[in-house]
Amino acid sequence: MVLLTALLIALSLCMDNLAVTVAAGCAARGHVPWRDELKASTAFSVAHLIMLSGGWLLGAGVGKLIHAYAVWVSCGILVWIGAHMMWHGRPGALPEETVRSWDVKSLVYLAVATSIDAWLVGMSLALTQVPFLLMATLMVLFVFITSWIGFYFGAWLGEKFGHRMEMLGGFVLILLGVKLLLEGLGIW
Repeated sequence: MVLLTALLIALSLCMDNLAVTVAAGCAARGHVPWRDELKASTAFSVAHLIMLSGGWLLGAGVGKLIHAYAVWVSCGILVWIGAHMMWHGRPGALPEETVRSWDVKSLVYLAVATSIDAWLVGMSLALTQVPFLLMATLMVLFVFITSWIGFYFGAWLGEKFGHRMEMLGGFVLILLGVKLLLEGLGIW
């Protein structure tokens, strides 16, 4: 039963990440170099591991204070990057080469924004019987794999549908940010 719990938690933690990588793949419009996929998938995995570990170490005592701000930070980052993608996804907005470049600052922001929920999960799991090593291993593996798949799928969509997919990807990031905020405020 512990293994099933860890699997389900790891899978749920990588869903935001999957949405973000599909959107990023759409922005690439058909081409994400494997080195960029490796760099991004590793960054997302490491960010999730750091957040899960930090949450696990702090436990539930600090959870309410951090949770109050975490949802606002995640929402702000995702909305800002989503709006940025929509702005640059307009037909004729940027040359193709500029759109395909990988921005390290955006990568870090996205990795943090998609991994804040791992911090909160880590705090709550510190009080359960789920072994940390099992949870961390499954989560890192799932985040890495879904990131890689998300880039491929998003790049295929971007190649097939062009600017519209980048704009849609930006819109999805904005919706994801709003969803996180509504969940954090207890509305959703």
